[in-house]
Amino acid sequence: EACAVCRQGRANPRQLWIREENVDAFRRLADEMRETALRTTGVAPVLVLQLTHSGRYSKPEGDPAPRIACRNPLFEKDMPLPDSCILSDDELRALPERYACSARLAEEAGFDGVDIKACHRYLLNELLSAHTRPGPYGGSFENRTRLLRDAVRAAKAATAGGAFITSRLNVYDGFPYPY
Repeated sequence: EACAVCRQGRANPRQLWIREENVDAFRRLADEMRETALRTTGVAPVLVLQLTHSGRYSKPEGDPAPRIACRNPLFEKDMPLPDSCILSDDELRALPERYACSARLAEEAGFDGVDIKACHRYLLNELLSAHTRPGPYGGSFENRTRLLRDAVRAAKAATAGGAFITSRLNVYDGFPYPY
């Protein structure tokens, strides 16, 4: 299941969140999964930890606490979100380091790689469609893909090279013309 890269990116208070304080628990989990698979199937599994920021679906303390890339009338028809929910450029600029730290810790815990989630309308996916967001994270294709590319580069740089970095992307979001 998806593992949050920061507290505010958790979909619920019980969602996994890898950090220095719990990397040993993740190591035990990876060891147990590998041992169980070998014992029961004779095959060593490839262990991949999904890394995510839930964005508009964040509920780190149990109540909705959405953090969005931009306004989206498709998702806010019945209840527009306040401007305070929109992540600033500085907040977005800090996220690749969170992905890097999480990837490094996943590798340290024994995972073979990480999957940086950019799907299911979570934050990185939402940025891919942030056509109307101004600044370095919206508008042009280059800007809309900036955070994902930066997160992948940061995760690659933070791992020793044995871990692989992959990403899960939506194929279709269904946004009406002109986007």
